[in-house]
Amino acid sequence: MAEAQSFELLKKKRKSFRTAVTKVVNELEAELSNSDLNVDRLSELVETLSIKFEPLTLVDQQLEPLFKPEQFDGEFEITEEYREKVLLWQFRAKKKMPNCTRNLIVSKAPKPNRHSRDI
Repeated sequence: MAEAQSFELLKKKRKSFRTAVTKVVNELEAELSNSDLNVDRLSELVETLSIKFEPLTLVDQQLEPLFKPEQFDGEFEITEEYREKVLLWQFRAKKKMPNCTRNLIVSKAPKPNRHSRDI
């Protein structure tokens, strides 16, 4: 009985986390489609999405062993769809952010030549 209650509680938590993740994804999508892109807001949303997605991942991991074999494939597919959606929107947002590590401008100072040391 306690295991069934725990299972149902985890499913309720997962539902709340999925709703929160979907809400942030929708906000991110709206911000990216805005012609007047606010990079600070975009950065906030990417960080928020990461923070909201983490507990969803943990709950999914806790639920995984509790599913019956016939439920597992469907549940796993849905979990992967959420994961792919989060990764996709994070990627799309980071492409638009000039301070992303991908666009990081490295110092233009010349690197010391390893062979020109004094002996």
